[in-house]
Amino acid sequence: MSMHERNFSVSTSSAAAAAACSRAVEKFTQRKIDVVPCLQEALAADPDCGFAHAVSGLMLHGARQSSLMPLIEDSLAAAKRLRASMNHREQAYVDALECGAAGNLHGMVDHYEKILAAHPTDILALVLCQGELFWLGEMQRSERASSMVASAWHEETPGYPDYLAVRAFDLEECGQYSKAEACGREAVEQRSSNAWAAHAVAHVMLMQRRSKEGVDWLEGLQNNWQETNQMKFHIWWHQCLFYLETRQHDAVLDGYDNWIRNRNEPLVQVTPDLYIDLQNGASMLWRLEHAGVAVGSRWQEMAELVEKRLLDMSSPFTSAHYAVILAAVGNYKACDTLIEAMRDFASASPATLAERYRVAAIPAAEAAVAHRRGQYQNVLDSLLPVRQALWQMGASHAQRDLFFQMLVDAAARSGKTDLVQSLLQEIELIGFVEPAQRVAYASAVSQVDSARS
Repeated sequence: MSMHERNFSVSTSSAAAAAACSRAVEKFTQRKIDVVPCLQEALAADPDCGFAHAVSGLMLHGARQSSLMPLIEDSLAAAKRLRASMNHREQAYVDALECGAAGNLHGMVDHYEKILAAHPTDILALVLCQGELFWLGEMQRSERASSMVASAWHEETPGYPDYLAVRAFDLEECGQYSKAEACGREAVEQRSSNAWAAHAVAHVMLMQRRSKEGVDWLEGLQNNWQETNQMKFHIWWHQCLFYLETRQHDAVLDGYDNWIRNRNEPLVQVTPDLYIDLQNGASMLWRLEHAGVAVGSRWQEMAELVEKRLLDMSSPFTSAHYAVILAAVGNYKACDTLIEAMRDFASASPATLAERYRVAAIPAAEAAVAHRRGQYQNVLDSLLPVRQALWQMGASHAQRDLFFQMLVDAAARSGKTDLVQSLLQEIELIGFVEPAQRVAYASAVSQVDSARS
């Protein structure tokens, strides 16, 4: 039985395996590259390190790609074979992986919360817990999880900046902006490369319409993320949102080409179809076009990737973005195939996500296709009844705002001025400060003003 540096026992006779597990946890919770090589190193040192097998499976699950299921099942089988030699904490990770493989995502969260009840400074459990709840849209539960363990954390606790980053994002998504920003800034002060904390503060600034501050905040930190994983591309998505709100369209296109969807980036070359990267790309191109900016042929490379993943029901929010991408290139046949697959999954699967597809992702995908076709009443018919349930797709307020922009634009183009005003009020209640003053809604507000004058 060896101990890794974060004071949790790892069931292995190999000090090298324990140390490699520790590095993997540290890199993952800090959003850094090379997590998998560390786990491979652990298993090379001790092929019977059950914790390394379990965490390997959880990393694969986090990629949210159905084609990885055989590898996930292999990791699960290896971890279960070694279960008797593992401690209770490690066994809980195996149980979480088993739930994930079965599509029981709430079960995964239950196991993470059990780990945190016994080990409140287990940053791996906290980060994984937040990740699952984020993609379920249940950030209030995530906020409770990070709040429940707060008293166990202090500056001397290993991983404290990572805890602050988790806490900051929980608070931001729950509308506690001042506390969120304070936590995020403290985390960055303690570790300037803290990408998740920088990201949380950027969210606060976006919600509060502080775009110029947002530009300065991220530009001042962007040289600290050389070892950051694909999270840095998502932070560039945030930077481009700030550029878009300040009407710096050339800067948006430059950020898109060099960071959001740069196919020459090594991380993108390895995984060009990573779900979050495709979300970033689709969302940014749609917003650019909505602002009147020509994007050329940029949609096409994503469409070619998405056409191979029409049956992948790993992420409701991602599937809705697939519809955005396919509709943008006019591949409506693929849109139909995608939406039909979504309906089949929603009606037949026992997985946690099935209901999320039915309630939120399918209407969002239908609306994306209808909007591209100029069928604005169909957009309203799909999205208006479910607008307050769109959180069930997962993601953040800032990310889901794409579909509210579609909804408001459709209402404006349909001449429904009272509905536009009502929707903008609802968007403000979500947490966006002065949405009517945002560039994202400028066209709709202008149409309302013209209709009333």
